[in-house]
Amino acid sequence: MPIYEYRCQTCGHRFTHFFRSWREAEEAAVRCPTCHADQVRRLISRVAVHSGQPSSTDADPTTEADARPPVFGRKELNEIMRQREQWKAEAEAGE
Repeated sequence: MPIYEYRCQTCGHRFTHFFRSWREAEEAAVRCPTCHADQVRRLISRVAVHSGQPSSTDADPTTEADARPPVFGRKELNEIMRQREQWKAEAEAGE
C-alpha cells in the first residue's frame, strides 16, 4: 500500500496521498486537496530504511534487544544530508 508525496503545480501545496494498491496508484488521477487542480507532480520522497539480520529461533533473549539493526528515518537522513552539505562547503572553501 503505497503513500506518495505530491506538489501541486498550481498553488505549490505539498501533500501525501495513500493508495490501497499499486494498481490504484498507477491508475489514479490525483487532485490537490487545497485548490483541487489536477496538475500535480509526484515527488521523490526520502524513505525509512530498515536493515535486518536473519533471525534465529534459539537466540538468547537477553541479547536480542542489543542485536536489533539500526533504523534510519527522515531525521537521520536529514542529518546525513546536512553533514554532506557541510563537507561540500568546506571542500569548496579549501580550493
